[in-house]
Amino acid sequence: MVEGCGAQMKVLLVDDVAFFRDVMRDYFRSSPVRLMFASNGQEALDTALHDWPDLIFMDVAMPVMNGIEACRKLKANSHLAKIPVILIFTPDRDASEEDVKASGCDAYLKKPFGREDFLNLGHRYLYHIERRERRVPCQVPVSFTISGKSYQSRSVDLSLHGLYVEFREEIPPQKLIEVSFTLPTVSPYRIQAKGKVAWVNQGFPRKNLSIPQGFGIEIHAIDMESVDIIKKFIERN
Repeated sequence: MVEGCGAQMKVLLVDDVAFFRDVMRDYFRSSPVRLMFASNGQEALDTALHDWPDLIFMDVAMPVMNGIEACRKLKANSHLAKIPVILIFTPDRDASEEDVKASGCDAYLKKPFGREDFLNLGHRYLYHIERRERRVPCQVPVSFTISGKSYQSRSVDLSLHGLYVEFREEIPPQKLIEVSFTLPTVSPYRIQAKGKVAWVNQGFPRKNLSIPQGFGIEIHAIDMESVDIIKKFIERN
């Protein structure tokens, strides 16, 4: 399957799980690239031979042919070897880090990872990948939990994969976080997501004086109904 046929730079996304292909596709919403999809290593090889992608993101654990074997075959082909391949895997479950490196891949991502990790790594090999995404003002009550402790606060803005929360207490960066909120102008459904504290705007001097003290959340896990609600909210604002 191919999307964005008018774009010239091509990215191949390979995963046997449709949900994860959709997540990766959403990461590229702001990037002027042509997306192609495959559900196993053999399909990835066939697509690469036919369409010559400029970058490949490929999961390791797949049926028919796994990502490591497919990467080895790609790198053994003199015509395809120059295509950057980024392998995605869960350490000690899908494969060892040594096996992933031995495949000849150009880089790899360990699960779980977020949008920022994904796009920053892809940007190394294809500068057309846009790492920023649209943020819209959004002031709604937010509940969140860090290290088992619950808090209440208010959001400042929202993007498809994150939000900024106004908060005066000290928050350590990179902490895992669970967050929930509603977007009542769009839906009564309570959005619940998991992620991490991506950046902290507290102390002196603050990184960004144009917004209140607080922190940014990067969302890693969220259900598709919540994603659709956030998309609708962003489109309306």
